Amino acid sequence: MKTQLFTSITFVILLLSLFSSCSEQKKEQQLTVLSWNIWHAGHSKTYGQKACDGIIGVLKKSQADVILMIETYGASDLVADSLGFYHRLLSSNLSIYSRYPIVKTFTFPDQIATFNFGGVEIDMDGTPVRLFDTWIHYLPDARLVPTDKSEEEILAWDDAGTRDEEIRKILGALKPMIAESDSIPIVMGGDFNSHSHLDWTEATKDMYNHGGAVVNWTVSKEMQAANFKDSFREINPDPVKNIGTTWLTDADSLETVNRQDRIDFIYYQGKTIQAIESQCYDNILGEAFSFKGEDFFYASDHGFVLTTFTIRK
Repeated sequence: MKTQLFTSITFVILLLSLFSSCSEQKKEQQLTVLSWNIWHAGHSKTYGQKACDGIIGVLKKSQADVILMIETYGASDLVADSLGFYHRLLSSNLSIYSRYPIVKTFTFPDQIATFNFGGVEIDMDGTPVRLFDTWIHYLPDARLVPTDKSEEEILAWDDAGTRDEEIRKILGALKPMIAESDSIPIVMGGDFNSHSHLDWTEATKDMYNHGGAVVNWTVSKEMQAANFKDSFREINPDPVKNIGTTWLTDADSLETVNRQDRIDFIYYQGKTIQAIESQCYDNILGEAFSFKGEDFFYASDHGFVLTTFTIRK
């Protein structure tokens, strides 16, 4: 009798353990986000249908759940229809595509233009996530850093443009949502047209044509100060081993040395979200791109960032 009772109790405990394990698995979901500047709608006017096919082929192959697109320029409906995704065209420049329903759209016209910034909230099977798309001005040209100058002079050169003002306006607009990020996580990606202090370090000063410079770049430092994590650098902490190139200086006629720059990012914050995988992919414009076992025509001058997160309910 005691044996039967013991067996029954053990069986119940096992069932409860299994149920608890299944419940925990259901509470944790994965979200894969891709950020890509496709360069004037994939330069379809120059390369025709193969440019469109290449962009859409890469997006499909990535299996991203959300795509933060920059330089959309007329490609929004075609991309959304090809993927079968929900989407929001925030401006001629920025668009967001989502496998999950988009329940809110965020723009901040009194603080920052929709050409530069905007976002959505998605309903991820009952879990809200807020995602924002970003484009910060490209001047002064990030390829022309005066690396022979002091850090103070380099930062003065960089801040002579509008990037420092733009990131502060963006973060100011996000303040109420940042305050809620522990309950509703935030993902913020895009083309920041700026370097990262996490890349321009003492260890890399004589690599990647950094010219001996160690620089605490304003935009990335502002993001860090606002408690955003750089998903790629979190997963790939050593810039010596993996700089994460997303920009090639030989993309046009400007004759500068290829610095292998990383100017495209996916940042995030919140207690319920954690990056578990992140990679930057780059290729030469107009050449074949081998991605996940398949070749695609590459129609952009930017690489893209692909980050997978776990999100707890």
